[in-house]
This record gives sequence, C-alpha cells and structure tokens, in this order.
Amino acid sequence: MSPGARASVDEQAIVEGVIQRVSDYLTDPPRGSDPVISYASPSALAQAFATTVGLALGDRAAVHNEADVLAAVEQVIDYSMQTSHPRFVNQNFAGPDPISVVGDWLGAALNTTGATFEVAPVFTLMESAVLDKLGHLAGYVTSLSGELPPVPPGLFCSGGSMGTLLALQLARHRRQPDVTTKGANGDRLVLFVSESGHYAALKSAALLGIGTDGVVKVKTDHEGAMVPDALDGAIGEALAAGYTPFAVIGTAGTTVTSAFDDLDAIADICESRGLWLHVDGCYGGSAMFSPAHAWRLRGVERSDSCVWNLHKMMGMTQQCTVLLVKNPEQLAACFASRADYLFQTDKLHGEYDSGDRTFQCARRIDVLKLWLTWKVRGDDGFAARIDHAVAMADHTRGRVAASDGAFVPVVSGTFTNVVFAWIPPHLRPLALTPAHDLELPVLDVSVLDADIRAELHGYPPVIKASMQVAGSGMIGFQPVHGLNTFRMICMSPTLQPSDVDALLDTINTAGHDALTAR
Repeated sequence: MSPGARASVDEQAIVEGVIQRVSDYLTDPPRGSDPVISYASPSALAQAFATTVGLALGDRAAVHNEADVLAAVEQVIDYSMQTSHPRFVNQNFAGPDPISVVGDWLGAALNTTGATFEVAPVFTLMESAVLDKLGHLAGYVTSLSGELPPVPPGLFCSGGSMGTLLALQLARHRRQPDVTTKGANGDRLVLFVSESGHYAALKSAALLGIGTDGVVKVKTDHEGAMVPDALDGAIGEALAAGYTPFAVIGTAGTTVTSAFDDLDAIADICESRGLWLHVDGCYGGSAMFSPAHAWRLRGVERSDSCVWNLHKMMGMTQQCTVLLVKNPEQLAACFASRADYLFQTDKLHGEYDSGDRTFQCARRIDVLKLWLTWKVRGDDGFAARIDHAVAMADHTRGRVAASDGAFVPVVSGTFTNVVFAWIPPHLRPLALTPAHDLELPVLDVSVLDADIRAELHGYPPVIKASMQVAGSGMIGFQPVHGLNTFRMICMSPTLQPSDVDALLDTINTAGHDALTAR
C-alpha cells in the first residue's frame, strides 16, 4: 500500500457492532456469580490488547479492520469494572440507568453545545424545565407554572467540585460585588465546612486565591454530621482573629458515612451572621425525590445554593451535575463576559442563552439523559429508587447486627452507607457502646487496645484485594475514627438482599483466609 493510501474500513459494521454489544450489556448486565471484574494487572492488560489492536498508538497509528476493533471492544467490556453488577458497592455511584445511556448517545450523536438557544433550542428549554423542577424540590421555586423561564434557578456543570467552586465565587461576589473587575480587596476570607465535608472546599479555596488555610474544618458528631454549636464558635473565633467569614458549606450525605448536617440549624447561624449557605448535596440531594426521605434535607430551602450530582444515586451516566441558585440573576452578574460574537442581544431568543451565566461556555448536553429518564421513570420511579437503596442498607445493618460479632458497626447510620468492621473469631465479641441518639450501638474505636486496633486496621485492605482478584465483589474501605472499616454503599437498584448476604459471606470467608495467612 502506498504511503498516502488509506485502508478500507467498514464503518457501518463497527457502529452496528458496538451498538449491539452495548445493547446486550444494558439489557442483560452481569449479576449473581458473574465476576464484578475480571482482574488483570497493567502488564496483563497490555498483553491482552496486543492480540487485537494494542493499547498504545505508536509513532504512526495504524488503521485496524472492523473485526479487530470489535474484538477490542469486547475486551474493553470484559476487563472493565462492571459497575452495573449489584455487588459493585464500592463508590457513590453504580451502573447507569439504560434510558440514561441512550439519552447520552442521542446527545452525543447530535453533537451540539448548551451555550446558546440558536444551536440548542430543544436542550435550552429542557434545561429550563429540569432546573425549574429540581429547584422546586429544593424549595427555591415555590410553584411550577408549566412555563419555561429564560433564567432558570441554576445551571448544569461538569461535576460537584466545579459546582462548589462556582457557588463559592458567587458567595464572594455577593460580599464584594466588584471582585470580578477589581480583584480581591485584601480581606482575609474564610469559609467553613465540616470535618467530613468534601475536599472540593479545599480545591476551590486554592483556585479562588483564598488559600487552603482559609478553610476551617468544623467538628462533627460521631456519625459525621457538623455540630452547629461548633460552627458558631468557629465563626466567632475567626472574627476575633481578624478574618472575614463569607460562606458555610453544609453537607447533605457525606461521602463515607452518608451523614446529613442539620441544615436548619446551620441556616439559622448563616442568617444571623450574614453568610452564604451552600449545600453540598452531591450525594444525598437525591433524597429529595423521595417523600419518605426528603426530611433529611430539611432547611435546604433556606440555602443560597446547592450542588447535586444526578450521576450518583439516580444512575445518570457520568457526569450529570446541577448547581441550583436561589437568586439566579446573580449568575450573569458574576460570570458574564458579554462576548458580542456569541451573545448578541438582537438575535432571535437570545434571552435564553445560558453560556454567559457560567464560567464554562461550551457544555455537553447532560440534560437530555436526565430529562428522558425522568419522562420514562416519573416521580414515582425516582422515589422508588431512593426507597430501595435505604431498604437495602437497612437490611445490611440488620445482617451486621445479627452476625454474632463477626461484623460490628463503626457508625450507626440511617441512609445508604453501612460502615462496619470485620472481627476475627478470637476477638469476638468486641464490646459495643450504646451511643446517645444512635440507631445502633457501635464500636468505640478509641477504647481499643493498640494491638487489637492494629490487627483490625490491617484486614480490610487484604480482604478487599482478595475479593478484587477473585471478582466476587467490590467494596470500599477507609479510616473512620482512625480505623480501617468497610463501607458498603447500598445504592444500585438491582442490589437485592441475596447480594448483600453473599457479599458479607464473602468478606467473612476472605477474613478467615487472611487470618490463616498471618
């Protein structure tokens, strides 16, 4: 073949082949004894792909035929983490809703951006409708009239950290309206977040020029929720030291223990102190879909902003994040650049253009998958997804409590995350502490003998690695109160009691194997 020649590839065969494989995967995802992952080391993965198209592109990327490409697609599916498997309980997300996937495909195929009405007329109105409904759930919008406002209560953004960054800039802008033109005025700004809050607060402070030293971590209770009195005291101390408090981040569903801050109590403090209240509802915000669990976010309607990841509990494909803003007219005042090549005031329906109300102009059409899924599932379907997740977590808590000391809770928990330790037989039973206001007695890590603590701390990494290599389950571990503990996130809509039971049995078996190998 001459240097300028191009190999013939059956593009249609590749497209149809990939669509068929993905369709098969969506309609018949792995379950039960199917592996959660077909584990392979980095070198083994490279060797496997070398039999098809290879992972590396090389100095001059070759053209591969449809058979090799489709074989590589099979390898991508086979060797990837099967997040749709009900025994994937490792992260604050799970497999996607199939309707979300096809919505994402359609948006990708149409390949436009959500910046202006002229290039995204349908999607602009979809965003307005979805944001209006989400704002209504959060209490920012008092009633739904059916009309689609040109300036809805928020925007879609690229993730929870970006939403928090934008919210904190709004908070600073409200305190210093000329910050966008004159820059920082020398105030030593500080913001407040719980000890269990997301690290997005630190990253945002660094990017905004506030500095990570301007993030005050506020004491939490045993479950991981902010202590309101500690917040009020921390604000007072900051003022006395010459700092300028400007914002508080309340957390609705912490990453590890799924704890909810008392937003009403925090709102009282913010109102009395004149501070912006931002709610990190990235994980727990979806509780607002359920009439049985919306109470967990009581007080969110008093906040100034709220970030919400629909790609977590609601099964939207990555990413699908909204930042809700109580006073959305501030968005343009804070972020607009008024680029006249794009945001002209004399073109058709320019008042609907959203690109100048955020830092990011061109955006993926993330609204379509959410809108389409909502139309298929309805409010009742969304509520049922939340209710099922909590029911599976309650089942897990019951199994832990009835395990004759093989498992012990490290926090009580009432939402979707179950945090527990595995106890080897020679240490059973470990005494549990009936803590005030907790649903279950819990392990008091602080009273453990140092040798016992060290032994218990070492089991989760070994047990998880064993399960990962075997493909029998994926569950996270992390230090809670200084002890490595398991965190089972009961969020997948396909998770059943039999899966929970199988996971706990697998952990127990792997624990015995680890004990034997010591």
